[in-house]
Amino acid sequence: MLWQDITIAGTGAWIPPIRPEHVPWEKPVSGQPSMAALNGFTSAAVSTDHTAAQMAARAGLKALRHADVTGADVGLLVHANFQDEDHYTPAPYLVRVLGGPDTTGIELGAASDGGAAALVTAAGHLTARPDAKAALVTAGARFPDKRWGHVRETGYVAGDAGAAAVLTRGTGFARLVATAQAMEPQLEVLTRAREGRAGVGLIEETGLMPHIDALQRSTRRCVETVLDESGVKPADISHVVAIAIGSVVLDLVLSGSSLSLRSDDTSWTFGRHLGHAGPSDVLLALDQAFRSGTLRAGERVLVVSFGLGFRWTTALLEITRDPVAAPSAGRSTTE
Repeated sequence: MLWQDITIAGTGAWIPPIRPEHVPWEKPVSGQPSMAALNGFTSAAVSTDHTAAQMAARAGLKALRHADVTGADVGLLVHANFQDEDHYTPAPYLVRVLGGPDTTGIELGAASDGGAAALVTAAGHLTARPDAKAALVTAGARFPDKRWGHVRETGYVAGDAGAAAVLTRGTGFARLVATAQAMEPQLEVLTRAREGRAGVGLIEETGLMPHIDALQRSTRRCVETVLDESGVKPADISHVVAIAIGSVVLDLVLSGSSLSLRSDDTSWTFGRHLGHAGPSDVLLALDQAFRSGTLRAGERVLVVSFGLGFRWTTALLEITRDPVAAPSAGRSTTE
């Protein structure tokens, strides 16, 4: 789908302390590197004092300030979350903290694809509502070790973080050019709760490797659709933002597309230190890219996202003016 006059005007991120020691592969019991280490993870961001929604709220404040937009300007707040045990209805909380009297808030549950899917939802709102000045996308993830520590055995490390982006009509520094989405609903059985193990799906036992063909197929379809519709060639892409699911998985997934890239050619070089932060991944990477001072007007950024269920979102962005370099993620004594 091609978009007209929809831009990203600001981003924000809130990342708790990064703890290399949180990832127990320094002294593997077997004497062999763990699956997570082989998959390229080096550390994880771990929150002990903020919930997922609170981290999303802090990121949202940063994004609003970055965009010079007030909560009263926000017509829709779309919050991407995943199994938030602390806030059953986080969107109203986020509207109370970030929004205005006319802001509508909704939760979007698309697992790790949530951040990218929320961008599409927010863009659709601005397109359908010409009177809306801005839409705010937030994402938050917190994975307590007691519940999620076992995922290291399947090859990835879960990380905690909040992230956000403000979409406006024509005033931002990154134009949303095109998006594509896909699903492989026949695989939803992999995420059903296992008998006698509440909240644990088959996918947590098998990992993603047995399903690489499906991941490659839908990734290729989404990437090709976005490039074909926009008339952009793979060589025209200067930056690729991908979910931080691990170098081995990303290498295999990207090998099925026309990009001719490996994980180290993407935002994975940033994400590997934070862990896989679910729906926050791509928004975190966009914030890091926009605030780093490395992007220039005319460059194109491709977002490649997917999540359990299984769902995919690919988005093509064009930088319309040089983003101003600024401090990105992290704690702040002023917030």
